[in-house]
Amino acid sequence: MTNRSYNRRQFIRMVGVAAATGSLWACGGAGSQRVTSQPTQATLEEFSALMWQVSPTTDRNFKQRAQTFNDTHKGRYKVNFQLLPYDQYWQKIPLAYSANRPYDVYFWDVQAYGHFKKGMLLDVQPYLDKAGMFDKDKYPTKLFEVWRLDGSHMYAVPENIQTVALYYNQKMFDQAGIKYPDESWTWDDFLATAQKLTIRQGNKVVQWGVDPGVLQVWWGLQVLSWDQGSAFFDKIVEPTKFQMQDPVNIKALQFVQDLIWKEHVAPNAAQRASISQNVGPFQAGRTAMFFGGSWDMSPLSQASFKWGMVPWPKWNGKRVTPYWLGGWVISKKSKVPDAAFEWARWSATDFQMTMAKQHDWIPILNSARLSKESLEGQPQGYRLVLDAVTSSEAKLGDLYTTNNQQIVFEVFGPVLDQLWNNKITPEQAAKTIDEKANKLL
Repeated sequence: MTNRSYNRRQFIRMVGVAAATGSLWACGGAGSQRVTSQPTQATLEEFSALMWQVSPTTDRNFKQRAQTFNDTHKGRYKVNFQLLPYDQYWQKIPLAYSANRPYDVYFWDVQAYGHFKKGMLLDVQPYLDKAGMFDKDKYPTKLFEVWRLDGSHMYAVPENIQTVALYYNQKMFDQAGIKYPDESWTWDDFLATAQKLTIRQGNKVVQWGVDPGVLQVWWGLQVLSWDQGSAFFDKIVEPTKFQMQDPVNIKALQFVQDLIWKEHVAPNAAQRASISQNVGPFQAGRTAMFFGGSWDMSPLSQASFKWGMVPWPKWNGKRVTPYWLGGWVISKKSKVPDAAFEWARWSATDFQMTMAKQHDWIPILNSARLSKESLEGQPQGYRLVLDAVTSSEAKLGDLYTTNNQQIVFEVFGPVLDQLWNNKITPEQAAKTIDEKANKLL
């Protein structure tokens, strides 16, 4: 059974874990140093950078990125780059801080918000201003505003965008004579199609209409609330109230539960496990559609069938697209902040075209994201997904509060698991989440 309490980055990691055999890469550990090899040479600033393992392809690309950085900055900067399993990642960083040897730069996730609250992160706004970064004509700067964690200054340097998509098996649609999904689809269109594409032989389902995927995780599920003009909590940064008992939110919970237990177009947890084949029901060719993230594109490239992707459906004519930012934070205690910032700056500027060619992250730089190299070879509907995330109806899908991990793992995860297993009603789930989560704010 899939543990639905996973946060998004763990979910990303799970996508790639089937083929992964990760280990530490490169020599560096926490801490930094300045090394002068010869008196006549400029000072070489070495710094440590940390990222979690994602998938074999993405991990390999990160290693290549570090090597390219060192080659292009030879004699001036050298990154000692490490990859860690996600669960070890957030154990290692606090230990490094406690030992007074923090990593100079590391990849943002919601846990880093707690580091900001404790005053552990460097205010990078002066660096961004000096470098003249993030011209609004070159970057989707409106997406960055929520990262002004103190209300005015940036504490992280974004380099990529992540979002969601509805994936579909083109062969199954063709065989049924059904037109492929497009950006005009509503949730009613989706449900009607899922019903048509669910095939039974006697009492046995041999083809499911949909794998709900990230629609069963809180950060995907909340889209159904946004589409109806509500939200699970009152604001993203330092929420003051959970409001799951809003009738709109109960309706969202009911919709997804019904896909499994009323409409019978999606497998339950036991059925899903039996057909997953270590790659997920959609990639295994057992479901016609799949609600996933942009990070699913890399593993799905190994699928044995042609597939396409579109933005998630609309609810009463409205679509709000979730997005997340990938980027770098710098320890306030770093002894080489200039070197650490250069890694982040270079990743968000000079490296963007290489990122576009690699097809594992969506570049933050407009010209790279929409370049021929970025779009070439991508599945049908990819450009529609890009356009949706940079539209006016896009919203950050995170929860920034000191106790976010406790809320995710102790409240959202177990309660939603009960709901998807038909052990409680949507009303009971909403009431429990409100009561427990509000106590943790």
